[in-house]
Amino acid sequence: MVGMEKVFEEIERRIKRLEAEIELAEKRLKLLEETGAAYKYQIWEKRESYLEYYLVFAVIWIMMGLMLVLYIKNKYVQRITPPLTPYLILALVLIFLPLIYMLWDFMHKEEIENSLEYLNKKEKNAQIVLNEFYRPLKEALEKGDEEKLCYIADNLLTSPRLAKAIEETNEGDPKVMAYALYLYLNRDKDIKDEIEKTVKILRNKPLKVLLSFLLERD
Repeated sequence: MVGMEKVFEEIERRIKRLEAEIELAEKRLKLLEETGAAYKYQIWEKRESYLEYYLVFAVIWIMMGLMLVLYIKNKYVQRITPPLTPYLILALVLIFLPLIYMLWDFMHKEEIENSLEYLNKKEKNAQIVLNEFYRPLKEALEKGDEEKLCYIADNLLTSPRLAKAIEETNEGDPKVMAYALYLYLNRDKDIKDEIEKTVKILRNKPLKVLLSFLLERD
């Protein structure tokens, strides 16, 4: 049927688009690995923990040194008067230089972290939508497997992972998409008005074409 051919064309177009996104994300991740960005990110994580330990020990050492200087000054006030200014300057240098370095380091790490996280998330979402929605949908429509179509609709409503991936890949509203599939499964009933209303708000193109095909058929 011509109408169903259009549906399959739209599904195939979506599948190819998501496959292209996955391929592009994989290439960018590979490029980051080749430039050593992923390795640098791991080194940054280890280095940050070392710097945290250093700062804790530096603060403890400075406090103990300051207490020692004050003790010597109070006990031997008439004999020696150790100056505090050089010690305080040294203490500030020992604390603030690592802090400045950590801030600079964090800015570079965050940039790579955001890139890695974004690409991994993009690839993962595309894989979920492909494997849990479009490919099963295409197979179910080709075989006329209504039980599988019902499962797909149920999964759109019950799987937070799939729903989130659908939304983040801009494939539509999972709830409206599930309702569209339920309408398709009940296409032999008198639900033309419901189908028309749903077509107006449905953002997923393949399902929109699927419901529109039902209206054209009537």
